[in-house]
Amino acid sequence: MATDPSADNNAADNSSGGGVVTCAVCLSDLSDDDNDNDNDNYNDSALGSLPRKAHLPCCFRPRSSDAVCLPCMRTIINMTGTHIGRCPLCRSYVQFASGSSTSPEEGAQTAQLQTRLEKAVPHGRCAMCMQTPRIIVRGGICDACDLGVNNRLRYACTQCERIQVIPHPMWRYMETPTSASTVTWACHGECQTYTTWTVWADDVERIPPEDTPESWGRRERWLADVRAERERRRQEEERGEVEWFCTIA
Repeated sequence: MATDPSADNNAADNSSGGGVVTCAVCLSDLSDDDNDNDNDNYNDSALGSLPRKAHLPCCFRPRSSDAVCLPCMRTIINMTGTHIGRCPLCRSYVQFASGSSTSPEEGAQTAQLQTRLEKAVPHGRCAMCMQTPRIIVRGGICDACDLGVNNRLRYACTQCERIQVIPHPMWRYMETPTSASTVTWACHGECQTYTTWTVWADDVERIPPEDTPESWGRRERWLADVRAERERRRQEEERGEVEWFCTIA
């Protein structure tokens, strides 16, 4: 009996277009309604309804089974303490669009808030490193300087072996946790010039897993941290102790 190959292709193409898909972070089934993404619940106790799939501006594909739910994206951004966060699928920086909000009080007044994500685009000069364009997150400084200021790690100079605190995420430029950086920083020891660095062994575990290079293999640790934060907030919601809020640029 003859078959139509195009029919099989159409069926495969539509395989994730109906029913549910799974969040890559919390592993929950998601609503796959791609026609309306503006009415998601603020919290995770959604009266039995499935959380909606976030429309990621970096890698969203309507028929794809690779997805992240909006509650997980809110958690990821909240955990950074800034208005940006990384996409769990492609690691691009994203943020809630200007004029959006995750405040429950505002959400009660209008349904079209807190769900519109956009790419975080470099747009200004950092007041600390003076580089431009950079993604400015708070206090006029860029995301890299903000990370460095809040994670002042010790590094060892590969030339004179001096231990020095560097207020910049030098780990971003290392293939592994023990390899030397591919960019330089000024050594204030014997070198008195720009040299490469390694992370001091005792400080490696202080590096935020969501910001480590993909080659470090810490993605699952990051997602586990997000799931733990979701569960913590869920328990606080049940006790009426938590409010969702994301800073908007």
